[in-house]
Amino acid sequence: MRIPTVIRRRPITAGVALAVLLTAGVLQFVGVNPAASQSATLTAFESSTDPGTDPASPAWKKAPVLQAPLSFQGATYPTGGGSIPTVSAQALHFQDRLYIRLQWDDATKDDTTTKVENFSDAAAIEFPAVSAATVPSICMGQASSGVNIWQWRADSQAGLKDPADVYTNALVDMYPSKDAIFYTARAAGNPYADPNQGPTQTLVAQAFGTLAKANVQDVKGDGVYADGKWAVVFERQLTGGDVDQATFTNGKSTDMAFAVWNGSEGDRNGKKSVSQFLKLSLVGVSLTGEESSPAGWIAAAALLVGFVGLGVGLGWYGYRESKR
Repeated sequence: MRIPTVIRRRPITAGVALAVLLTAGVLQFVGVNPAASQSATLTAFESSTDPGTDPASPAWKKAPVLQAPLSFQGATYPTGGGSIPTVSAQALHFQDRLYIRLQWDDATKDDTTTKVENFSDAAAIEFPAVSAATVPSICMGQASSGVNIWQWRADSQAGLKDPADVYTNALVDMYPSKDAIFYTARAAGNPYADPNQGPTQTLVAQAFGTLAKANVQDVKGDGVYADGKWAVVFERQLTGGDVDQATFTNGKSTDMAFAVWNGSEGDRNGKKSVSQFLKLSLVGVSLTGEESSPAGWIAAAALLVGFVGLGVGLGWYGYRESKR
C-alpha cells in the first residue's frame, strides 16, 4: 500500500501572509485605503522658499495641481454663471503662512467696473469658519456653521479710475465737489470703493444675505492675466485673525471650495462658477523634487515589497518540492 505524499504548503502560505501583512501595514501607516473612494484633495507641501504672491514664482513649478470642476450656481437667486468649467489649484505653506494659487482660462480681461454695465473678473476660496460646529452649507454656510471667504477682484487690483478717464467723450462743465462725498460709494463705506483696500478681501457669512466684511483683513493676493488665463495667489497666516476666520494646522485637513466670476458674461454676486467642497491637506514634507505625494510612493513601495515577499514564498516552495 502506497502512502500518499503530504505536500507542505507552509513556505508559500508564509510568503503570501508576509506579502499581505507588509502591504496592509504600510498602506495603513500612510492612510491609503484602496477599497475606499478617494475624495479630491489638494496637498499643501512645505516650500523651501517663500512663494510670495507672484503667480509666476518658481516655487509653484513642482507643486501638485488639482483640477477642480466648476458648475453654475443654482441654489439661490441670482442663479447662473458656469462659463468657467474648471479651475487649477495649487497650495504651499512656508513659515506659518499658507499660499493658494488658482488659474483658469478666460478669453477677456475684465478689470474695469466704473461703467454700470461692466462687471469684474474675480475668484474666491471658501473655508469653514473656526466657530463652525459641523461642515457648513457650501452656499454661504448656516447659522450654526459659518464660512470664511477670501475674494480677489480684478477691478480692485487695477485700482479706482476717475469717471473722466472712463467716459472719455463726456463733457462736464464742472464738478461741484471732489471730496469724499463726491465718491458716494466710498463715503458710504463700500469696501470695494476703498483705494487702500487692495485686491483681496476677507469675508464671513452664516447664511444667504449675511455676507459681511471680516473684522480682521489679513489676506494678501495678486493676480496676473496673460495668454488668455488668470493666475491668482492668496496668502495668509495659518492662524486666523478672528474667531470667524479659518485656521490651518500642519498634518490636518479642512474643507475648501472655489468660485470664479467671469465679468464679460455678466457674473456678479451669486451668478458665478462654483465647485463642491474639496479637501485641503497640509503636510510637513518639503517639496524638493517630485510632484507625487510621499504617500503614493510609499504605497507603491509597499506593493512592490508585497510582490517580492510573494515571489520569495513561491520560489522557496518550488525549491523544496524539487528536492523531494
